Amino acid sequence: MRLLGLEGEFQPLDLRRARRRALIANHPDHGGSREALADVERAAHLLEGPHRVTTPVTREPATRVRRGTDRPSFTVNVLPVEAFEILLLAASELADVCDDDPPYRLEVRMNDPVDTWVTFEIVPDAGSSTVSIAVESAIGVDIEVIRDVWIATINGLQTP
Repeated sequence: MRLLGLEGEFQPLDLRRARRRALIANHPDHGGSREALADVERAAHLLEGPHRVTTPVTREPATRVRRGTDRPSFTVNVLPVEAFEILLLAASELADVCDDDPPYRLEVRMNDPVDTWVTFEIVPDAGSSTVSIAVESAIGVDIEVIRDVWIATINGLQTP
């Protein structure tokens, strides 16, 4: 909890924000290391879960959140700032932007093909950018379908 700057009880949103701050602070571009990033991810993973929620969460019995991650998912041959802008342009066609942390993180909510929360993480990679995708959905969703929809939209943006 100390690594993430959390004390006592916290809400899931507090954990998400603390994780994001710790990832930025420990990113190699900001003087951190890959090992520090892995430590932050492990700490956040350990603290995730219903036992940390301070207010009761009610769900319908049939509702189950399904998650998937595709790391790395695809590469864009531009720097992270430009890759972030490209993702924002694609989001204007595909989704509603819910949260952003330029140029490294973008969270959107897609309604098609299914209601899905999608998180993009953009990492610099030798003059290009590697994009990883994480999805959460109440209905089973194929992460490759989500990835392919975004890639097709991005490629469509680049043609005149």
